[in-house]
Amino acid sequence: MWIFKLCYLLFLIGLTVFYVLYIDSLALVVLMTALILPVLLKLCLIWLKHQSKTSLSCNKDSCAVGQSVPVSLILENDCPLSFAKATAKIRIQHVFSDKAESIRLRFPVHGRNTTRLTFWIKAECCGAVRISLEKIHVLDYFCLFRTNIRKQSTDLELLILPERLQIPLLEQAESVYAPESNQYANKAGDDPSEIFNIREYHAGDAVSRIHWKLSSKSEEHLFLKEFGYPVEKQVLLLAEYLPQPSADSIQQMKQAQAVLTLIYSIASGLAEHSEKTGMICTMAWYDGKQQRLISRDLKTLQNLRQIFQDFYHSLNDMICNPQVLHDALTGKQFSSVTLVTNHNSDETIRMLEQQISAYQKNLLIMTEKPAARCSDWVTLQTIHPEAFTEHSQEISEIVI
Repeated sequence: MWIFKLCYLLFLIGLTVFYVLYIDSLALVVLMTALILPVLLKLCLIWLKHQSKTSLSCNKDSCAVGQSVPVSLILENDCPLSFAKATAKIRIQHVFSDKAESIRLRFPVHGRNTTRLTFWIKAECCGAVRISLEKIHVLDYFCLFRTNIRKQSTDLELLILPERLQIPLLEQAESVYAPESNQYANKAGDDPSEIFNIREYHAGDAVSRIHWKLSSKSEEHLFLKEFGYPVEKQVLLLAEYLPQPSADSIQQMKQAQAVLTLIYSIASGLAEHSEKTGMICTMAWYDGKQQRLISRDLKTLQNLRQIFQDFYHSLNDMICNPQVLHDALTGKQFSSVTLVTNHNSDETIRMLEQQISAYQKNLLIMTEKPAARCSDWVTLQTIHPEAFTEHSQEISEIVI
């Protein structure tokens, strides 16, 4: 833009010399017009600035890896003037990467009109992509001045979901006691809302449980009601990811992709089981910033998208804190607990053994090294991150 200003300054010097050499009313009018013109141009830009606004728009809040998503830049201009040159700078950053990409859009601005520019976003790895409009400025007709247009909305965040792989889930873990459940176990309990069995009365049985209506039909025996035992399937998916400080950015990103793909695949399978069978499925992770265990109910695949959006924000610091897990899960009983992690340590196995109560405990470690040891109480599987997506069928069935 400085080139145009230099040319305009030379033009003014030429008009001044012309007026000095040829003192005439026409030369004076031309010189005064050239001096007033920049003021008028600046006033036009100020008018445009207060009569227009811009925003980013996207018809999707999530997409799969490798899918192209259209994003629109919208400029609403209520000013009657048109301008030939406008430039927008848009910043695109992935949550896993320190590097950001910038794109520039050049376009004209029409008077009393809405301009919509569409560009496409395509992410090759899962995570969250943050799209922000850094600035948008409009130049006057002679490119002497420019003004920034105000932004109407905040940044966009596009959720990039991992590729879903078929992880075998075997529903064999026992149900646990749940007072509010409508399902009942095949053994006697203490819930009077459901009759489990009727048998003959024996000495010492509670008189309050005698089935008087049925006993009145018999002259020899009294019958006793045995109540049911309310149960339901409670499944917990624990997620843990610890960035490796010694790994380079590319290797670290590959490992994060493998861990997230495994977690998402298992969570998707649990969400489908929850829809079909009504089992209670929960996904939980430790948030180091809030220093607490965050848990979300897995009900539907649509619900899973919102869960992963919160999950991504905790990704940089979510190694499980044993004390927090102990406080959050004490007193709770689960049918099965599955912990997915890339942190290979004996402490992780001890945490599953001692601090979590469940009939079935699964530990899936994404690591290049073999696991430290095995446990009689925990089913252990080690998965190599580089071969995971190609050989996911080699993962054994996960009992839930």
